[in-house]
This record gives sequence, structure tokens and C-alpha cells, in this order.
Amino acid sequence: MKYINRELKGTKGYINRQRAFELIKTLLLFAMALGIFFMGLLTLHTKKSLWSVFAVLALLPACKSLVGFIMFARFSSIKDEEYSRYEDVCSGVERIYENVLTTSDRSYYVPVICSIGKNVIGYSPSSNRCDDKLRDHLMNVIKNAGYDVTVKIFDDERAFTARIASAKTNLAPDDKKDAAVLAAIRAVSL
Repeated sequence: MKYINRELKGTKGYINRQRAFELIKTLLLFAMALGIFFMGLLTLHTKKSLWSVFAVLALLPACKSLVGFIMFARFSSIKDEEYSRYEDVCSGVERIYENVLTTSDRSYYVPVICSIGKNVIGYSPSSNRCDDKLRDHLMNVIKNAGYDVTVKIFDDERAFTARIASAKTNLAPDDKKDAAVLAAIRAVSL
């Protein structure tokens, strides 16, 4: 399996691919830690050796990888029909998909975020119940990147669709700025 790199963030299927990668990485790291421990146990016939210390230290990246897997296991990629709907609505607009954003309180799943002009418009299903903390978090991230935009996250798909259509007709996109704003969001996304 090839390494899943950061350029795939924001694309369809990212969460499922990354979940599989994290699972394989976690299993390999735990196997490596166990292998180090048993290598020391079989060669020195005691648990009280430096090999045991190395095995415990090898558990640190394994546990970090396990946490990453657990975070990705909570979410799933968008379905094909949802993706085609979002593609139709957001055609001609810079957009990223499958965003998992974490604040100090909780994690939010935002399937699609678009940037056009001075507006960042996202859609998150009502079951996710986005609140003002997510909007404030995104505004702080974008502001720290040096851009002044307004952020609106919709929980109603029809309202999201109407806002994107309105923005496409009334606002002129700035491709470089829009891409930079989405890159800032992608950088803090899981």
C-alpha cells in the first residue's frame, strides 16, 4: 500500500483511505514493539533488560497511531451520490471535501467547504449539529493565515445550495486567495 500523503486531504475518499492506512500502520508498530520485547526475552531470558525499555518506547508511536485510527474510525467518506450533488452545486468554485475539524471541545465533520470571494461556505448535516464554536474556530484559522473572510456553515442542504448559487452569481472568485484559504483549513483538518 502506498503512503497516503497530505495532498489527498480534501478529496473524496480521503477518510476511508486514511483509516485503512492508520490501521495498517498501527498493527505494524505494535508488532514491532512486541517483536523487540520477545527478541530481548528469547535472547537474554529475562524481562529486565534494555530490550524491554526499547519495546516500551516503541509503544509510544504505536499508541499515537492507534489514536489516529480511532479518530478516523468515527467518520466515513461521503457517498457517491452526495459527492455528485456537491460537485454539481460547487462547480466553478474552489472546494474541499471530507473535513474533520477539531476544537478544544469536540470534533466536527464537514463534508464540503467552498471558498468564493470573501466567503467560506460549508455544509454539515443537521445530525452533526454545528455550532458557533466551529465557525469561530474556522474564522480564527483563516484570520491567522492572513485572510479576512466570513464563514457560514449550513446544516440544511437546500440553504447551502442556494447560498452557493447566489455567491457564484454575485461574487467574483479569486482563485489564488480561495485556494490559500482552503489550504489553511486543510492544514488544521484531521
